[in-house]
Amino acid sequence: MSTWSTSASSVMTSPESETAHGHSAKTGDEAAALKQVEPDRLLEGEDEDSQHLDDAVHWVKVYRELLEFKRSVLATTEEHVGIMDPDAGAEVQKTDLKALHAEALRFERRLVYWRGRVGALSATHDDSAR
Repeated sequence: MSTWSTSASSVMTSPESETAHGHSAKTGDEAAALKQVEPDRLLEGEDEDSQHLDDAVHWVKVYRELLEFKRSVLATTEEHVGIMDPDAGAEVQKTDLKALHAEALRFERRLVYWRGRVGALSATHDDSAR
């Protein structure tokens, strides 16, 4: 795994930023992609306030799989950057890798959250079974 890291906030650019040619540096596609890596975005159907242990267990499984997948994509992408033309590699590092790292960090935070919920709900379940 790479030691390269970023935060979602470092991925964002201001809408006012422009290229040397006066074009907006952030396209609609870029904005849509960045929205997908919003650090607090929940997946469809995810309810942080659920009191059901099976919900928490489900989300641990989902986020563990997503994180494993994202790490695999990151490793493959980082390998390819090393053999790409320097200009292409620089572009991938400035855009794709930042977004991938931000997504991996989000998945990691969500996994930690849901593991904590499993622990809390398990303790509650154990107390009520007595």
